[in-house]
Amino acid sequence: MTKTLVFFATYNEAGNINPLISSLENVVPEADILVVDDNSSDGTADIILGMNRPSITLLQRKGKLGLGTAHLLALSYAQEHGYDVIITMDGDLSHDPAHIPSLLDRLGAGADLVIGSRYMPGGGCDYTGYRLYVSRLANIAARSLLGMKLHEFTTSYRAFRVSELKRLNFAALLVGGYSFFLTTMVEASVRGLKIQEAPIQFRERGYGTSKLPPMEAFRGMTNLLRIAINKATGKLARSPVATISGCPSCGTTFSLISSENIGTCVQCGFQSK
Repeated sequence: MTKTLVFFATYNEAGNINPLISSLENVVPEADILVVDDNSSDGTADIILGMNRPSITLLQRKGKLGLGTAHLLALSYAQEHGYDVIITMDGDLSHDPAHIPSLLDRLGAGADLVIGSRYMPGGGCDYTGYRLYVSRLANIAARSLLGMKLHEFTTSYRAFRVSELKRLNFAALLVGGYSFFLTTMVEASVRGLKIQEAPIQFRERGYGTSKLPPMEAFRGMTNLLRIAINKATGKLARSPVATISGCPSCGTTFSLISSENIGTCVQCGFQSK
């Protein structure tokens, strides 16, 4: 049996936790669930702890360390704990767990990374107006500048074959904000992972408000240009994969501190140079 982990990050998602976990348990009852919470002030962590389910693991961080490092923590956790597959998604009900079987089917057919795509044929997005325009433009720009024949680069709804994660240079994925998702796609491509897409319907979030910073679109475009240049010059493919060891501060064995004691711990935020 495939050992599967479903992950999502939370920051003030108390209103979304119960329906999301209930849906996950209905769709993939055999999967474990990992939640990384960045010190929510609305009791999100307390709700999860109150469920007292052995299949759910909560990793609590002391502050807002960022969405990208939360995902890196989850990918590292999946490797450390011997999972075969990790599915990553948003914790705000915008990603319907009903799409998980189609992502898993494509992994089973030979893909190493499957993206839940809003913009491929068969997909859809509930955004309207300015948000839809910006989202579509960002993905069209990425497709054009990077030369990758994909429709979706910016979603967190993905399924990874964990055995292939060792080919990625996690140190290169320590980028701010939502740029992490685009950077991961390029890193996976240059390292030779087999990437496929599966259509999804992206929903409006459930309870709460969006965490997207006002300047994130500008920062994302700047990062896209930098990545496109580095990819075109071959710089990304030449960068070595870092050897990861434990964090000297919190002791976690799945941080991004290298064997040379350089890097950032995705669990506690400790930085060593």
